Amino acid sequence: MANTEQITTGPPTVRRTLSTWKIIVLIIATMTPLSATAGTLPLGLAFGGPSTALMFIVAGVIVGIFCIGYAQMVRRINRPGAFYNYITRGLGRPAGVGAAMIAVVGYPVGLVATAAVQAIVAHEVLSSTLNVNIDWQWLLLISTVITALFAWRQIDFNAKVVSVVVVVEVVAILVLAIAIIVKHGSSAIPLDVFSWSTLEIGDWKVALVFAILCFQGYEAGALYSPEAKDPERTVPRALYGALIILTGVLAFESWTLTGLAGRHELMDTVQQQGFVGFIFGTVQESLGTAGLNIFAICVLVAQLACAIGITSFMGRYLNGLAKDRVLPSFLAKDNKHGAPGTAVLLLSGLGLVVPLILSAVGIDPYTQLAAVGFGLGALAATALQGLASASVIAFFLREGAGNLNIWKRLIAPALATVLLITAFVTEIQSFTYITGNQETWTKAIPWILPLVFVIGLGVAFYFKANRPDVYDGLASGDSAEEAAALRAGRVEV
Repeated sequence: MANTEQITTGPPTVRRTLSTWKIIVLIIATMTPLSATAGTLPLGLAFGGPSTALMFIVAGVIVGIFCIGYAQMVRRINRPGAFYNYITRGLGRPAGVGAAMIAVVGYPVGLVATAAVQAIVAHEVLSSTLNVNIDWQWLLLISTVITALFAWRQIDFNAKVVSVVVVVEVVAILVLAIAIIVKHGSSAIPLDVFSWSTLEIGDWKVALVFAILCFQGYEAGALYSPEAKDPERTVPRALYGALIILTGVLAFESWTLTGLAGRHELMDTVQQQGFVGFIFGTVQESLGTAGLNIFAICVLVAQLACAIGITSFMGRYLNGLAKDRVLPSFLAKDNKHGAPGTAVLLLSGLGLVVPLILSAVGIDPYTQLAAVGFGLGALAATALQGLASASVIAFFLREGAGNLNIWKRLIAPALATVLLITAFVTEIQSFTYITGNQETWTKAIPWILPLVFVIGLGVAFYFKANRPDVYDGLASGDSAEEAAALRAGRVEV
């Protein structure tokens, strides 16, 4: 719960430097395709089966339908806070604070999981492909320092760096896919991968879960709207641009990998060779040793870009909530670059310290910490998307739709809400596959999210009864400038 001291956020001026392309790469950076290739994709192939390529398209369609209503909210509200704003303005302040608590728990847990996995994968990549043996703990420290330094800088600078990495990632994946096709011909892109019979091989629901996992940073688009040039246009364009790139690249890659291994042999092949081994073995077979080394370096750089993207994204989330006094005031401070400095430091510290401590007490950072962290983070993101989609309907019913057609303000958001609720239920049912843990206690983990949502409701009602100034100020102002002006003029009771 936030404290009661006055928050100083500086003059109501906001730096707007992000173009459509820069927002696209920052969205993609939170879900970096090459990191997904080395981590999430092989899990989908191993446990979901050959329907993974089709499920990437299905997941892309679901997110695309969600973006129809999402984009309309961005055009009307582009203050700091993203989904928290939309849910507050659509479903009410208590629901907004409840959703904020889901984000505060789920997203940082996902960040910690990402930090642990990236350190382990970096260790394996360096030792197996480049013959460089560095303990994962040191790699975690190095990654954390580099990530913090970049996230501390102005977001425009980060976008320029990340844009180069994203282009390299996409090129690397396409080169691999094309090399597979050149070597194996039409058998590498079998059309029956998209047939009904493919759904009967493996478990398409598990494949869908892992596909959806690759789209879980989509809130980043709205979080960068306060720093975007003409956010009413640039952010919606970026949402669809990032969606097309991610869906196309990941579906195409999983299609060729499935064709290479064979529909019926795919799951056994990936499980026998190992998740990372399957991908890097395919790279070596298709691109040779030199190609493998270049691909390995690209994966390492992509992981850094992913860490920078996630830290910047989550830092702005915590910063926006703190400025609304939902979180402690020290998180509301911006540094001289306009970045959420203290939030970045807090997240960087969590990403470094938590894996080290848990590892020291015997918890495996890859199979236990990361698995549970990814699972909870995915559930949190899907829950927030579902609530945000429902809030679109409520917002336009309450505020009026103007000239907005019924498809954008009602039908598409309603359809997205149903699809996301279905996806959320499917994720819960498949939670043991996401975590890789069959123990009974694992099934209780998803209940953390309803619990923190209820806690958020309680916090909101406390504000309403005891701090009406805070309650009335939740998600106030439509733009970053208006929100800053309201905060600057607010008098502490």
